[in-house]
Amino acid sequence: MTVTPPRAPKRRARQRSPLHLSDPWQWLENVDNPKTMAYLSEENSYYQEQMKPFSELKSSLFEQLRARVAEDDSSIPEQDGEFWYYLRYEKGQQYPLYCRKKGSLEAPEEVYLDHNEIAADQDFCELGFADVNVEHKLVAFSVDNEGDERFVIRIKDLETGQLLADEIEGASSCFEWKAKDSFFYIKLDEQNRPKSVYFHRLGTDPEQDVLVYEEKDPTFFVGLDAAESDQYIFIVTQGYHSSETYAHGVDWPDLRLQLIQERKDQHEYDVTHHGQNFIIISNDQAVNYRMFTAPIDQPSREHWRELLAHHPDILIEGMIAFETFLVIIERHEAKPRLRILSMPEQESYVLEFEEAAYEINVVGGRDFEAKSFRYWYSSLRTPQILYDYDTSLRQQTQLKTRLIPDPSFSVDAYQIERLWAPARDGKQIPVTLLYRKDLCRISPQPLLLHGYGSYGDIMECDFSSYRTCLVDQGFIYAIAHIRGGMDLGRSWYLDGKLEHKWNSFHDFIDVTEYLIAEKWTAPEFLIAEGSSAGGMLMGVVANERPELYCGILASVPFVDVLNTMLDPSQPLTTLEYFEWGHPEEPASYERIKSYSPYDNVKAQTYPHMLVIAGLHDQRVMYWEAAKWVAKLRDMKTDDHLLLFKVELKAGHGGASGRYDALHEIAEELSFVVSLKQRFMDPLLKTAIAP
Repeated sequence: MTVTPPRAPKRRARQRSPLHLSDPWQWLENVDNPKTMAYLSEENSYYQEQMKPFSELKSSLFEQLRARVAEDDSSIPEQDGEFWYYLRYEKGQQYPLYCRKKGSLEAPEEVYLDHNEIAADQDFCELGFADVNVEHKLVAFSVDNEGDERFVIRIKDLETGQLLADEIEGASSCFEWKAKDSFFYIKLDEQNRPKSVYFHRLGTDPEQDVLVYEEKDPTFFVGLDAAESDQYIFIVTQGYHSSETYAHGVDWPDLRLQLIQERKDQHEYDVTHHGQNFIIISNDQAVNYRMFTAPIDQPSREHWRELLAHHPDILIEGMIAFETFLVIIERHEAKPRLRILSMPEQESYVLEFEEAAYEINVVGGRDFEAKSFRYWYSSLRTPQILYDYDTSLRQQTQLKTRLIPDPSFSVDAYQIERLWAPARDGKQIPVTLLYRKDLCRISPQPLLLHGYGSYGDIMECDFSSYRTCLVDQGFIYAIAHIRGGMDLGRSWYLDGKLEHKWNSFHDFIDVTEYLIAEKWTAPEFLIAEGSSAGGMLMGVVANERPELYCGILASVPFVDVLNTMLDPSQPLTTLEYFEWGHPEEPASYERIKSYSPYDNVKAQTYPHMLVIAGLHDQRVMYWEAAKWVAKLRDMKTDDHLLLFKVELKAGHGGASGRYDALHEIAEELSFVVSLKQRFMDPLLKTAIAP
């Protein structure tokens, strides 16, 4: 029996701005239209029908993934006051338990917050942020039960175990305690934008909360942060081209704010507190950032003194402050490293690591006065290792290694390699490979190439069971560190945005051709993968060079770029004028139109494709993928697979529970591996036949 793929009927587009192109699938944007939901349901049914022959494969992959998860794992306790705080999981539970012990690690355990209990009877439950107050008697936490990133903030009394009556709806996930009974939080506007900071005192009506700060510029969003010293709270207003920070002293009796430095075009800076100074990371005359100190009572730019100079080849990514030292996260030659800067001596040294590619995550310390700090190390083949580094002794202690229960897993079975692929304009693009050491290099092999290339996001080379399980299925896993990210510094980002955006797409294609030329793979063995803005990348390369790929996996893809950027009512549009351009400007309009995947679908052969969307996604609306798939079905000239899966109870990040997330990963893996079984394995057998 032949199953016919769904086809959304074309309809006449309703009248919109003259700048919008004709859009016969615009009706799919109306989620309240029963015909829209009927079409999405039909697509899901078609997806299930096509993947049904591979249900055993999916189950097998799920069990492989699950076997590499320590289901009853626990974090290493951290001391905060007289309490030791940690997280732990119990086998079979989707979510963690928030635990603590009072006085010593031998004390009885108190489960002060049970995410599983909060998620009871919910299909989706993301716990955005949880934090105890200064007395350790209350915990505030933010919850999203839709996947739309609109959180509710609740407060639990840890002495009675009861929830307080205070309940703040329509908030972002973050908040910061000011005192034992009050905190700052951010309210979202009607477009889901974080624009306003409010102050809430427990026991009062949230409708009476004090507006502390309101951002008027639609190209800026608001965030909250706290100094590691716990003495200051920061209100950070951030655009894609500049920023502005206000400080508030926790001990101040009023709600006044102190401006650090007023915003200036193309100036971005980040602030924390240390002693009598603010510490500032800034790109002022420093494309890769430099560091300054500024007196607390005179923090404006004219009073800044340089603490760490700019280096053209070293990116300063961030910092964490302690009383006697700073931990500065740097990136050199597309690899992270740590600089330890003593305070007030201002002497520094660097911690570097040996693997070809790896990831470092510094843990924000609960104890500002500590002489040591913790960091996680991992690589594509090395599970996460937690170290405690003593700065007074310059020695580190291994505290924990992520347990991989699967007896078949061995770090020594895998190889990591860093290549440099030439771009068409002469740039060298870093490419990271993970493969099994017993890989056959006699002939090209199945390879999955991952890419993103937007917003300055760096493609991290950390450990994931998804990658090792994929490699165990006979694939090479590759990451293309293309322009648009900051893998090689901020210039690498600037050279892949706005008028340079085509560099991102060309880089990915050039990496693809390099891997083919070097015989790592061949078009019939190559699958490309990307999500969100990386899904846009997938759409562009599918339109431009479909013959290079056997398959494409695009998750929550940002593919209707032109229409979205012409619609300022969408949550991210106004903020992202500085990432893509303002389409009401003719040059920007033509540039976006030239690559917007939805607008450039052609009557041509496309690779096998799986497209995934989340119905409640507020970052990339579900209809971008739905319309793209509908147009592809109408125009493509091949009979290759085109599958569309809509997660009806999730948003941009997919499922919230850990087992549900593993099921989603197994589904994606089963699509990729099914392409290998159906189309690649017969060719591989032919290639090695005598």
